[in-house]
Amino acid sequence: MTLRQATYGPTVISKGWRYKLVRPEVVEAAGHLCLVREGNITEFIVGRSIADKIETLDKTDLTFNCRKLYTPFTHFRAEQIISGTDTVFMSTAGSIYYPRVYEAADFRSRDHDEVSMNRFRYNDSSGLRRLVEKQFAVEAALARIEEDGDEVWMLVGERGSLRIDDPDEATEIILRLLLRENEPFVGGFTFDEREEWPLRRDNQVSGTVTIDWIKYMNKVFST
Repeated sequence: MTLRQATYGPTVISKGWRYKLVRPEVVEAAGHLCLVREGNITEFIVGRSIADKIETLDKTDLTFNCRKLYTPFTHFRAEQIISGTDTVFMSTAGSIYYPRVYEAADFRSRDHDEVSMNRFRYNDSSGLRRLVEKQFAVEAALARIEEDGDEVWMLVGERGSLRIDDPDEATEIILRLLLRENEPFVGGFTFDEREEWPLRRDNQVSGTVTIDWIKYMNKVFST
């Protein structure tokens, strides 16, 4: 069936809630998580090292034999991935990190103050110090740059940028999608630390943040 039918019905009773998802659009994958899309519907298919498995197959012609699960949110666990005459069997051994997923229309965060990126001016030393360990929600441009030999994610403002610290798999997937589709970052974070002045002066990077939640299409993904 299609992703829409498997997600929203009409409900088809299947033993063990097992379904065959035919040719959903694979939009991104990282680690044990794969995000698929049909129209405005996005859902996770999970499986051990599923991103590596998909890389060996034709992404435009995949069928996922899955089990539909309802905790910690509605998603699908891959048991086999079929591409033409190739079948890849998926292991369920080990633990898989699951983000929390909310419908964007219903999501409200009372912990994060909505602010402009201008709040994080790189040359406002005392102001930045007062923001440490506090939570904020922003809309910002997104960039991926090289820093000390590593690629890092940045939230970019006119008067200072913020480095994203070690995003988890689900956040990494959404960041890639936003950058590829030239969409702004809309989400919430914790301001972890202020950058030392010499680095702020030279690079205009105000500090480092940890992403708490991020919006993509009709859903909000929370750590």
